[in-house]
Amino acid sequence: MDNKLIVTPPADIIQGIDFDQAITLWHDALDLRIRTGELAKITATTYKRGMQKFTDWMQAERPASISPDTIRQWLAYMLETNQKRSVNTWLAGVRSFFTWCTDARLIPYDPTATVKGASRKGETQTHRKTPLTNAEVRRLLAMPDASTAQGARDFAILHLFLFTAMRSVEINRSDLGDWQTIGNQQVIYYQGKGHDEKDAFKVIVEPVADAVQLWLSYRGNKPGPLFTSLSDRSQGERLSLRAIRNLIKDYMLKAGIDDPKKTTHSLRHTAITNAIVNGATLRQVQVLAGHASANTTSIYIHNVDRLTNPGERFIDYSNHNGNGENHTQ
Repeated sequence: MDNKLIVTPPADIIQGIDFDQAITLWHDALDLRIRTGELAKITATTYKRGMQKFTDWMQAERPASISPDTIRQWLAYMLETNQKRSVNTWLAGVRSFFTWCTDARLIPYDPTATVKGASRKGETQTHRKTPLTNAEVRRLLAMPDASTAQGARDFAILHLFLFTAMRSVEINRSDLGDWQTIGNQQVIYYQGKGHDEKDAFKVIVEPVADAVQLWLSYRGNKPGPLFTSLSDRSQGERLSLRAIRNLIKDYMLKAGIDDPKKTTHSLRHTAITNAIVNGATLRQVQVLAGHASANTTSIYIHNVDRLTNPGERFIDYSNHNGNGENHTQ
């Protein structure tokens, strides 16, 4: 008896349309839905961006076929460097494409049908990463030995985290050419979350400028990645995202910061929170953080206000029921 599982595609499956052609047809279908009012333009744009994330991964990994496990492998890869909310948004675009392909009879089944998005159970509208205290920041900045090339590099990376609120991936992608001057002000251009190019910039304050210039005295002015590896195996290559996270973790442990809620991403939270505490406006903080929505920024402001101006401080029982009278029952 032959135990092989044989699956025959339905007879009406259209043959001979390749992946790129299918994406073009899907784009046309989305645009038609926009014109008929079935789909908002911003939703279609989000779908296309999510599918582009998937095709970029496909080009790099070149899987032999696309199955539910292929989708899961992509999800696992994306979750290594992105928040669950973003990955689930991109997955919606991938679902839209493959659902359309199935409905159009281009493929026999939808490989995303049995794939669940990343669980966000337990997440709330507060940030799970805790910012560092001022004392912890000072201890952390004292850890690198800035008299060495590695120490100078790491000192500059810490300053970018703590004074510009850059994300790990934004620092990882930084090139020397992104460091520019507008008027008399030094800035660094970066590719923000959800953007396809480096079209936003961070203002460089003096401590950051000094730290980066010290690193450049070791690195030199050769075009390429701003932060490079100093190891024998990868000398001069872009410092990897994993290496950045590991060095931050090591310095935090050396500084006595051993708290599971205080991670590399906490440095960004620290910068944003510190700006709020010291009087930055909602708009200033939103631009600093690179938030697309002021609602996201408001979460930070709420968290700060909850600690610095809590309602609990208004509770006072010394006034005899608040009206100066002492009632006895």
